Amino acid sequence: MSTMVPHIYLNTFFLNNNSLKGLVCKNSWLKFAGSFLILSMIPALLFGKNYYVNAKTGNDKNNGFSVNQPKKTIQAAANLTSPGDTVFVMKGTYKNDCSTCNVLNIPKSGKSAKYIVYTNYRDHKPQIEFDGWAGISVNNGISYIKINGFEVHGNNANITLAQALKQPQSCINKKGNFEPKYNGNGIVVESNKKKRSHHIIISNNKVHDCGGGGIGASQCDYITIEDNVVYSNSLYSLFGTSGIALYQFWNYDKAKGYHNVIRRNKCYNNRSLVPWIKMCKIYDGNGIIVDDFKNKQNGSKLGEYKGRTLIENNICWYNGGTGIHTFQSSHVDIINNTAYCNSRSPEFNPGQILAGVSDDVKIVNNVLVADLSSVINSNYQNTNLTYENNLHYNITYPLSAIVNLSSATCIDGSNPNFKNAENSLNADFSIGINSPCANHGNNQIYSKTDFTNRSRKVFGPPCIGAYELSF
Repeated sequence: MSTMVPHIYLNTFFLNNNSLKGLVCKNSWLKFAGSFLILSMIPALLFGKNYYVNAKTGNDKNNGFSVNQPKKTIQAAANLTSPGDTVFVMKGTYKNDCSTCNVLNIPKSGKSAKYIVYTNYRDHKPQIEFDGWAGISVNNGISYIKINGFEVHGNNANITLAQALKQPQSCINKKGNFEPKYNGNGIVVESNKKKRSHHIIISNNKVHDCGGGGIGASQCDYITIEDNVVYSNSLYSLFGTSGIALYQFWNYDKAKGYHNVIRRNKCYNNRSLVPWIKMCKIYDGNGIIVDDFKNKQNGSKLGEYKGRTLIENNICWYNGGTGIHTFQSSHVDIINNTAYCNSRSPEFNPGQILAGVSDDVKIVNNVLVADLSSVINSNYQNTNLTYENNLHYNITYPLSAIVNLSSATCIDGSNPNFKNAENSLNADFSIGINSPCANHGNNQIYSKTDFTNRSRKVFGPPCIGAYELSF
């Protein structure tokens, strides 16, 4: 990519950059040569370098600076990055090198105005296939990172439920060491006691068939997870994982506004089939969960997390646990989401969208649909809970839906009339003009755009759920 830089700006840049002054020579010919050299350096200095990776034609001995000299592995390019750089990954399959390895360990941080970006090359669809602990891992305080445009798929196709139930350290086999092939997570952001990650954006990825969680972050701050498709994860893990999970966050600063955003994601068929080793029961397998932001579990010393989290315009259906919920967490807004026929795990019946043991949570303008005897929601030991303008519908018993929490603004027992609600990735949860969701949302608290990123109405009540009406 070439970049035009105004002549006046170039002069100012040269005068203010002491590192370049020595390049300007007194000899007229050398002046020209020096100026040419300076001009050639400007794109890298101002905009960062581009690296290219191609699993089929690349070689890690290449410099990676062009599509004709790409690296073979993403890790080789990642090891060279500096703030502001972009790693473009081309089509092909990228795998972990050993049974406990990750495909990519992101090794270096960007800066606030210079994120390091890992993304698919234009129109390419790189595949990250793994049976280790993670497909993509961010840890040790690595920050200011964007991860975009990958398909990450785990090892589920090579595992049977019978094998997973008997894996080492399971409730029926306490011998041996934990094995990553059963418990690997798709994209994970983790911290240690001394270094904590922040300002991470995970977008436009497809994450599926991981024995562990799909996309997760723990003890971090400023995490954005948007426009991803996350499905068929968590099946075989011992650790009670979910499709998208945030756990025990840490206060990077005291800034107001949203620190974390989970929006426009599809979460489908994430489910736990192996008992959680802590209680030897089936738990979790949720679409989206925000867990223990109060930092009460596992001896955490972080103190209560003060930042605010927005969960908006997500669609969660046929997950084993809840569609969306918070547990032991505060300052979360769950707005304009659609949850359909979650609570598939017969071992427990959590509901569609809810909060538990939480404070200062807003659940507004959501669609909650259950089937059979599944509950719609619950209200357990919450304080300062705002629950308004939600639609509740039970497919099996529409006139006696189990609703433990409602208000005069909510709509009970009305079919939302989705375009094509089904148990598949092809489901379509958009609505028509005759849907009871249409124009019945809270006009004070609502997502300003919808699942398609189209602006919602500002002159009247918005729609309930992830979709706004289109005309």
